[in-house]
Amino acid sequence: MDELFRWWPLIIFLSQGLLAWFVWSLKQQFISRADCKDCKKDRSAADHEASDRIEDVEDDVGKLATRDEMAALGNKIERLSEKIGNLDGRLSGINRAVDLLNQHHLKVNG
Repeated sequence: MDELFRWWPLIIFLSQGLLAWFVWSLKQQFISRADCKDCKKDRSAADHEASDRIEDVEDDVGKLATRDEMAALGNKIERLSEKIGNLDGRLSGINRAVDLLNQHHLKVNG
């Protein structure tokens, strides 16, 4: 028993040292309240900004043409394409007639 009392202060000192090291280790793993509040504030600002950006994108998407509007536009383009094809055929005929007239005038005047 005397042996235990003799070593008792050293045992207590070592156990307190181990406890201090353990507490210090825990402190290194966790953040302080002030840092946590700063992180939450930054996170809140970032979430708000992201929310605003998502709302902007939703508004822009809402302004896009619907499937039916795109189909109607495609039909109009198809009809215009047909009309342009018809006009191209007519212009080709007119160009041919003008070429024939030019050749005739060149032969007559030349």
